[in-house]
Amino acid sequence: MRLFWILLLFFAPTIWCQEDYDDEDITASDKFKLEIGVDGYFSASTNGGNMGAGLKVGFRSNSESQVIGGPSFRTFRTWNNGNITSTPSSSTIIGLGAWCHVRLQNVLYLGGEFEALKVPGGYFYTTPGATQQWIPTLFLGGGFSKAFNETFRLNLGVFYDIINNLNNPYRASYLTQKKVGPNGQPGALIPILYRIELFISLN
Repeated sequence: MRLFWILLLFFAPTIWCQEDYDDEDITASDKFKLEIGVDGYFSASTNGGNMGAGLKVGFRSNSESQVIGGPSFRTFRTWNNGNITSTPSSSTIIGLGAWCHVRLQNVLYLGGEFEALKVPGGYFYTTPGATQQWIPTLFLGGGFSKAFNETFRLNLGVFYDIINNLNNPYRASYLTQKKVGPNGQPGALIPILYRIELFISLN
């Protein structure tokens, strides 16, 4: 059963993000376009930070389609300085996920990106004693998207995590906080993530 859900997670975006074509004369190369997306990541604050890289495999139904999606993979190193937990720590995190983007007029894009992050036993960010080892995230957002030729595309995006798990490793790098009280004291962290991605077309 677990294998079924993993396969569904990986291939559902590929199915949902495709358009139907009935022309049997269209070759596989014309009908499906494959892209690889990569992003490097570094962020730090007084609470800690993380750094790492992500890989996206994307499928489009053809060269004209503005909808793309597929599986994703991530690894990064995260650390906290003990300001919140009172105990400094660091961990290596890996993640699997799925994503889908809609590109608009070669200027903007909108998208959703789900990731399940595998944290090591004993890891915690704000909840000491937590036993959950798979932390879910669901980022919704968008931003600037520009293809410079038929091979390369650059995305600059801002995403909001609607799940906002309190033990999410990304929380170490959230910079924006709510203001509370009459003097505007810092409050809860706002789960906003900035992401720069380079996509490379393989066919």
